[in-house]
Amino acid sequence: MKKLLLGTLGLLALTLAGCSNDQLTTKKSSYRPTALTAVIKGTAKTKRVNYQIDNQAKKSVAVKGGTYFFQVPASTTKQSVKISAGNTKKSVTVYPVKSLGNYKKFAAKYNQMMIASYLPTKTQKQLQQAQKTQATAKKKLAALAQTDPAAAAVAVQQQQAAAKKLQAKMATAKRQAKDDLLPTTTEDGLKNLVDTKYTTVRANVQDGKLMGLALMTPIKQMKEKTGQKKFGTTFALLGTTLDTEPKTVMKKFKKVLKDAKKNSSSTTTKTITSKGIKFNTGFSTDTLYIYMTK
Repeated sequence: MKKLLLGTLGLLALTLAGCSNDQLTTKKSSYRPTALTAVIKGTAKTKRVNYQIDNQAKKSVAVKGGTYFFQVPASTTKQSVKISAGNTKKSVTVYPVKSLGNYKKFAAKYNQMMIASYLPTKTQKQLQQAQKTQATAKKKLAALAQTDPAAAAVAVQQQQAAAKKLQAKMATAKRQAKDDLLPTTTEDGLKNLVDTKYTTVRANVQDGKLMGLALMTPIKQMKEKTGQKKFGTTFALLGTTLDTEPKTVMKKFKKVLKDAKKNSSSTTTKTITSKGIKFNTGFSTDTLYIYMTK
């Protein structure tokens, strides 16, 4: 009887151990981020799954239909993710990726160009010309001051008056562009930095580094002139700030858009590359997505 009891208990223990191992699975043991995140997937027999990325705060996600998933924002360093369901534990690795650069510098450059886009076309050209000839004009003024101080003084007054007018126009443009500007600083993680009815700009920032960008536009807005203009401006300025070739990217994008109209599949994703930057485009039933990563 004792031997029979011990044998039964041993068999029960093995059975329970087998059940425990089936409580939690992961699709992979290691992941590479795509777009802004790595998507961790698996199965579990519990109602919720807990996870912890490196030494960050623990989080949990619901299990639906026996499966779960959660996102790990891409980073420049390798990340270890601990997952648990009941007493069962798993660990997966998320590989590092390259950043797009310093976020503060990116935001400052982008905002400057976005504000300038709200200036009248004539003023934009004057501003561009002034920036090109600034060093030469400064040398000429210094030389003039040596030969004709009075004329130089008049020239300085004219420059100051022109600068004052430009500052006033820039202030007006900044007010008009306020909803399209990126915040100068942002906390780490995934966040919508710009969110208007025309465009949404989402970013993944880690340790002050811009890991990736997503530009989202409602399909219905792409059918209207204002929506097309807003999208085109935002897309072009993001590409310019990333030091890519916006005209080439836009030309390739138009082909992707044309192909998408022929094939209504929402799962189709196309990649456009320019100077080391990847533009991954995708479509849902109501939204256009463009992900920018390195």
